[in-house]
Amino acid sequence: MKLSKLTVTGLVACLTGCSPLDALNFASGSAKHRFAEDVAYGELPRQTLDLYAPAEANPNGCRIVFVYGGNWRQGDKRDYGFVGAAFARRGHEVAIPDYRLYPEVTFPEFVHDIARSIHWYQQRNDKRPLILMGHSAGGLIAALLSYDASYLNALGETPQHITALVTLAGPHDYFLPTDDPQWSAIFGEDAERQLRALPVRHVTAEAPQTLILHGADDDLVTPRSARSLADTLSAHGVAHHVHLYPDIGHRKLVASIATPLQFLAPTFDDVVRFIERDICNPTSK
Repeated sequence: MKLSKLTVTGLVACLTGCSPLDALNFASGSAKHRFAEDVAYGELPRQTLDLYAPAEANPNGCRIVFVYGGNWRQGDKRDYGFVGAAFARRGHEVAIPDYRLYPEVTFPEFVHDIARSIHWYQQRNDKRPLILMGHSAGGLIAALLSYDASYLNALGETPQHITALVTLAGPHDYFLPTDDPQWSAIFGEDAERQLRALPVRHVTAEAPQTLILHGADDDLVTPRSARSLADTLSAHGVAHHVHLYPDIGHRKLVASIATPLQFLAPTFDDVVRFIERDICNPTSK
């Protein structure tokens, strides 16, 4: 689908807001692939998720839990239906959970919420590989759950249930209140608590294989965060791949997953190549 430059600019600009991205989701056909919505994984209003699936059942696909961003202050699962549709069209099932946000909660409660959504997903006794994927603030949450066993252990799960991690523009380092005071309200002033929020502090040799995607022009979460995580994974011998996209910023990175905007960057193709090369081999294309 070819869109005008004005339309592309408008769609990407929508990602700065917290209202549903109706135009992008419609163009991506998200409603076609959403087969369950507002499924409760917990007892609280924000503890629900939407599920997206291929048009035909595909036992060879992966399961993907996508955690959206929004500075831990905003976001809605329906805004990211285009992510669910893109991967469902490829043959994978996608869960997109909501989670509690600041000021209702602070760190680490939003991490616990996504851990609960993973626990709910695992209780379905589905043996297909589980991929954890997150953008921006969601990338941090996804990485913490992949590298720090305590969150899932508390629910009787383990990070070993996560086959791989895909992080897009995740703030894995260099964002503590000591560097930027805006985060102190969410992550607190206590130094130990702040360090617990850094995914790079939790990497071990048992970490899942990881795909790191980042825009070279990202001035919100700079690429040095991606490089720090890659260096840490290398130091522990963890398999990983890194892609830095020229002329791509923070929001265009996730927008380029949408079917109409995949010409912006090879984000979708690189994720598909990563998860289908060694993890799963779906037959539906």
